Amino acid sequence: MTLPYTEKFGFDAKRIRERLQWLQLTAQDHALARRLRETVLLPCGDDIVATFYDWLLTIDASRPLLGNDDFIRRLKQTQKAYLLELGHDFDQPHYFESRLRVGQAHVWVGLSLSLYQCAYRRLTQLILDLAKPEDAPLRAFINKITALDMSLAIETYHLTQVQALEDSLSRSRQLQDHLRQKAFSDSLTGLANHQAIHRQLQQMLTEGDKDVAVVMVDIDHFKAINDQHGHPVGDKVLVEVTRRLRAALRDFDFLGRYGGEEFLLVLTRASLATATQVAERTHRGRAGEPARARSARRHQLGGQYRPQERHGGNTGGAGR
Repeated sequence: MTLPYTEKFGFDAKRIRERLQWLQLTAQDHALARRLRETVLLPCGDDIVATFYDWLLTIDASRPLLGNDDFIRRLKQTQKAYLLELGHDFDQPHYFESRLRVGQAHVWVGLSLSLYQCAYRRLTQLILDLAKPEDAPLRAFINKITALDMSLAIETYHLTQVQALEDSLSRSRQLQDHLRQKAFSDSLTGLANHQAIHRQLQQMLTEGDKDVAVVMVDIDHFKAINDQHGHPVGDKVLVEVTRRLRAALRDFDFLGRYGGEEFLLVLTRASLATATQVAERTHRGRAGEPARARSARRHQLGGQYRPQERHGGNTGGAGR
């Protein structure tokens, strides 16, 4: 669901009142808004728009945005409708909504903020030229209401640029996170790669973590799997072994693919007895039942493969 622009840009009732107070627009100005429409905008709206677009066409920066004659004709119709609403219900949320949308439209078409400000100043002067010189209240109202409209358009320019920068930074952070994860993750198993798991272990040892145990695990006769069933089956076996290793570990332990069919388990808060228990549980989880995979060469259900385990002491952790 698309948010109203007043909500998107934070124009609640309090902020609307604040903006009107800044410009000294009061309820008494509604009478001036009606007078502006009846004495200037209705009788002279077409002339104002025509003169304004004649001026725009003399500006090199604006000509590419105006397009062909048919597009200019539609723009003039839109501009006239905008003028006829100038100041009407200026203290209502729907007025702020429509003016914020106008500013957003200018952002979308690529109109620079500086050109917008200069163009709007030109439009204001065209309206003032048609107001009677002696009608000071009406001329003051024209300056105030056009300042309100310009301030709301500038608001959308500013906040849209801020949002664009935030989105760009967010995308940049996401890309950095993705690249960092890719750099330190094994693409097949999703585990920390050799560099990442080694760095994790080194960090834990450097920080003086106590009771750190290391378990090196590998798959015996893994080359035979690749030779007999093909590397895709070997990859599936590695993924299945990864799943079983994860299931056997505690939430706060670390697991990485050390290389090939070798895995490194870094156990925290693990005495030698605890590390031995985790290693035995890992052994049972890996070798307790066959791993099944469809052979890429035979195109049928491949033979069952039961990982084998060797047991022996390793410094700082349970056996392999």
